[in-house]
Amino acid sequence: MPRRRGNLAAVPDQPRRFVAYRRVSELMGRGGDDFHSPDIQLAAIRRMATPAGLREVAVVDDIDQTGRNFSREGIDKVRRMAAAGQIDVLAVYKVDRFGRNVLESLQLLAELANRGVTIMSATEQIDTSTPTGRWMLTNLLAIAEMQSDEIGRGWSNTIARRAEKGQHHGRPLGYVKRNKQLVPDPELGPAITEVFRRYAAGDPIGEITEYLAALRGKAMHTANVKKILRNPAYRGMVIAGDEVLPGEHEALVDDLTWKQVQGRLAAEAGTPPRHLAPTWPLVGLVECPQEHKLQRQGDRLVCGHGRGDVKGGTCPGVGRPILAKVEDEVLRQVAEWGAELRTDHGARTHRLARLAADQVDRAALQRQITEARAAMVKLVKDNARERIEPDVYRQAMAELRDAEQGAAAQLARMAPADAPPDPEVAAHAVEALLALWRDPEVTHAERVKALRSVVSRIEVRPASHWREPEDKRVDVQFHW
Repeated sequence: MPRRRGNLAAVPDQPRRFVAYRRVSELMGRGGDDFHSPDIQLAAIRRMATPAGLREVAVVDDIDQTGRNFSREGIDKVRRMAAAGQIDVLAVYKVDRFGRNVLESLQLLAELANRGVTIMSATEQIDTSTPTGRWMLTNLLAIAEMQSDEIGRGWSNTIARRAEKGQHHGRPLGYVKRNKQLVPDPELGPAITEVFRRYAAGDPIGEITEYLAALRGKAMHTANVKKILRNPAYRGMVIAGDEVLPGEHEALVDDLTWKQVQGRLAAEAGTPPRHLAPTWPLVGLVECPQEHKLQRQGDRLVCGHGRGDVKGGTCPGVGRPILAKVEDEVLRQVAEWGAELRTDHGARTHRLARLAADQVDRAALQRQITEARAAMVKLVKDNARERIEPDVYRQAMAELRDAEQGAAAQLARMAPADAPPDPEVAAHAVEALLALWRDPEVTHAERVKALRSVVSRIEVRPASHWREPEDKRVDVQFHW
């Protein structure tokens, strides 16, 4: 006898879960119909989701974020939710809110599709669960990228026109805007000036960062402070891409301090943190004949590019001299030079002659920097007026920037351009250095700072014969 089937109630389908994604680029003066606020976007998404039977599980925002790349916190959160199986639909107001880069957009779409997540747009009525929706999305993404390119070119032209009038685009830290003009902030303006002064004086970047962060009441990273130190706006200039022109606003740093700061930045570019926060007194000053910085390994020194010291090294190296013996020889030569400053007129004459030669080299490097910057300004203007191809512009700008940075780095490594101090004053500086070195309370950072005020370079040569002593292989070069 067949079994009698009872009346089974239908199991309702579970509503699909959606996350509402909102993105807003930086306002930059926009408003009206071309600006879609987060509230407008969310309201439209919810109007679309209700009749579609979708259930909202989260709202994810990327505020002040460009759509040209996908390195965004909001997108990363959507990826994590998709990987955890928490969403079925990513809902956006318009396709261009999702992204304005066709390649990366399609790559992300493929990643989400593999996890069963589709894209729905409130404005274009697109659903990527259908072939037609996927086809339409690809075309709309291409249009969004083209519009982004047009917007970017329009803003570039606007910024260039403002720069030609001396008007800075944006508001750097330390300034406020009044009547569309930059004026120094009464509180942070003097703080920025002090930041430049301290860095020019050789203070550690970490201490300067802590000082500025305490005044702002916000955490800061040393990289942010270095961006401030490189910003020509504080010198009274305006910036348009790579173009730097005189501005109408008041400078917060004088030309001399600016040059000192840029020189130190160039000299420390790529310098390991151990050199900026030293753990031994000769760090950053001692080199091999090929001008590679020596590193400490235990109680000895090795070349960071030495064939016998590091894998893939290309430098002959210097062997493994004992650090304490190198330090003793450096101090002996410093003391000897201090005595010569007091008694040997020939030594002073030699230093003056070398300084004169350095000044000639300095002038040539300064001309190279000036010519490179002038060429960059002309190149930027030609690019803004569409007189050159983008690829040609990028290649030429890269070559000019490399030439400028190379000359600036050479300039920073040269001896100071100031006239040498009076021999008696210089001798007193040497004596103060030696007294400080013997003080057990003095830190390595203070020793390095004092040594740099007297010594420009320490060269350690490889041994010419078996067990050649360190004191025969060390040569100390002085500023004066």
